[in-house]
Amino acid sequence: MTHECFNVTINNNVAHIQLSRPEKRNSMIPQFWVELPAIIQEIDAEAKARVIVISSTGPHFTSGLDVSSFAGVGQVPNEDQKQRKLTAGAAFYDNVLVMQSAFNAIEACRIPVLAAIQGGCIGGGVDLVTACDIRYATSDAFLTIFETNIGMTAD
Repeated sequence: MTHECFNVTINNNVAHIQLSRPEKRNSMIPQFWVELPAIIQEIDAEAKARVIVISSTGPHFTSGLDVSSFAGVGQVPNEDQKQRKLTAGAAFYDNVLVMQSAFNAIEACRIPVLAAIQGGCIGGGVDLVTACDIRYATSDAFLTIFETNIGMTAD
């Protein structure tokens, strides 16, 4: 099966899930949140491997959430301002639940999940690697959270 955001291989009982959008710094687009839990759950349910390794391509592990891909979520034309805020808030909440469920799939996996981090691991990337059982990082790796800079609370 091909994925937009990941390369997946299984060899010698090791499943390797590799973030594969280096040209976009492996940012997390809406398809990421669909593909990741599906991949994890399939490997876990079918006992396809004894360990899962999550890594990435390019100089950075991930730049986190691609905020531009969520622009306009929940906006409905011709709504009054109060209704527009309610709709946008509800849509944002729904998106957060989807994102959290992706990381919950890692946490719930019965197979050990290892993260191999290089370069920047930013925002949602920190959530991703903390859901893993073990984290390894190169000497140039750094983790940071920018959600507070745009008014979001990091979970």
